[in-house]
Amino acid sequence: MAAFPSATHDYRRLRPYAHPRTHDRVVSLMSKLPRGRLLECAAGEGGISLRLQALGFGVVACDIDPKKFHAAGVRFCQADISRELPFAGGSFDYVTCLESIEHLENQFHFLRECARVLRPRGKILITTPNIAGLASRVKFFLTGFYSLVREPLSEFHDLPFHGHIHPLTFYQLRYLLHRTGFRIRHVGTDFYRRSSLAWLWLYPLVRLFTLTTMRHEPDPRQREANEEIRKQFTSLPLLLGRTQIILAERLA
Repeated sequence: MAAFPSATHDYRRLRPYAHPRTHDRVVSLMSKLPRGRLLECAAGEGGISLRLQALGFGVVACDIDPKKFHAAGVRFCQADISRELPFAGGSFDYVTCLESIEHLENQFHFLRECARVLRPRGKILITTPNIAGLASRVKFFLTGFYSLVREPLSEFHDLPFHGHIHPLTFYQLRYLLHRTGFRIRHVGTDFYRRSSLAWLWLYPLVRLFTLTTMRHEPDPRQREANEEIRKQFTSLPLLLGRTQIILAERLA
């Protein structure tokens, strides 16, 4: 176990890289699941690692920068999650990845690596900005930029990680997950944004146009999938929520 300066057992002393209410919702979801071995990807300072370990999960935290990890008593492994994960296949029951997948160049590669290190029926929990919420759709229409995506990204800073280079709508994230061996089991959010609530009057039109967009699919298998996508994509958590919180299961 690595030792770090200023290590603490108090998660409240560590800076969360996600919204604190996102952390609270993740803890609430994970508290309902059987305990097991858990890999936290892009752990940051380690606040959520401490909270999940306190629930009884066997947490291994990884991050590209070990200097910023300060969670005392949590096993840490330096890892660049954009590359191969330094763990054997089938090592974990759970993977969590909060507010990080939108920073990756190759999201397919990352999710394949997550599937590899998970045991059959293992689960992955991902949070990422909800760029298809109603307020974000209106912002994109008016400005060409989504909500929660800094605009524009600097072309001149060479950082060890990127900004929000690949923000994902729900159906894009679902496609990535379903094509890398997962099936979505839960779709939720952390909290409803007031700015999206102001556009709730668009809800009937969103449902109508979403249905119209999907009605010409010739493949009966995809038509069935599209019905589920439509219900998920037009659910209130994804129309009004700040953050997508997706729990998916690795198929056997």
